[in-house]
Amino acid sequence: MPGPLFAKSAAAFKATLAAQLGCDPAAFESHALSIVERPEGSRERQLAVVATCGTGSVLSVKDVRLADWAREQPLETHFRIFLPSFLEGLAAHARELGYVGARSHSPSEGMVLAEDMPPRSMPAGYRIAELPLVEQERLRPGREFENALAEPGEDAKIASIRIAFAAYGPDGSIAGVAGVWDQYPDIDEIGLDVARAHRGLGLATTLTIHATRWIRAHGRWPIYTYGVTNVRSMNNGLSAGYRPLWLISVVYVPD
Repeated sequence: MPGPLFAKSAAAFKATLAAQLGCDPAAFESHALSIVERPEGSRERQLAVVATCGTGSVLSVKDVRLADWAREQPLETHFRIFLPSFLEGLAAHARELGYVGARSHSPSEGMVLAEDMPPRSMPAGYRIAELPLVEQERLRPGREFENALAEPGEDAKIASIRIAFAAYGPDGSIAGVAGVWDQYPDIDEIGLDVARAHRGLGLATTLTIHATRWIRAHGRWPIYTYGVTNVRSMNNGLSAGYRPLWLISVVYVPD
């Protein structure tokens, strides 16, 4: 059962997310839908962001005309803003407003830390070490570790990477990577990839815990996210001491 650490992690994240979206943290406890305009300086650059922590939902927009459209929709409950029909309708309206190519994205789930886990030992012959910047740049075009290192062209995300750790196999090859980036003020997100040939050894959880401990040692809050269909990542987060807190989706214009 989540305890004091989860409560502190959750409160810190809700406060920060609310500031980024332009709502009061109480909106996440409201049992209602709050529609707000995105504040200047927010790190969320998408046309629209929908988010919930389960007991209240928020729609945050960059263009108030999207808010007007949303208010006209016959939503029976606040969480119906996550329905594909609503998100696709919002994207279609954005295109009508001149946002060429606007589209919706499937939801992602986010976790906050609920338990500080001790370091885990690596399988025989494996080791963890910091991945140098030159190696990050060498690996990125191959996209094998894109969840950890970002995709080529994701310049803002690449610039926000604070550190990356690699799990090296017995032959010296890179078996997995955990990347840590500055997602929000005082909050770091962990991205993770394990090469297929090295899966099933527990490397994902070991890397996640290693990155989590680094974040905590630097006085920041760690978060862990994944697509809602990625059951493997969900289980990895649970194994590393995380618990689900929020669901988020966006309407955006691709770069």
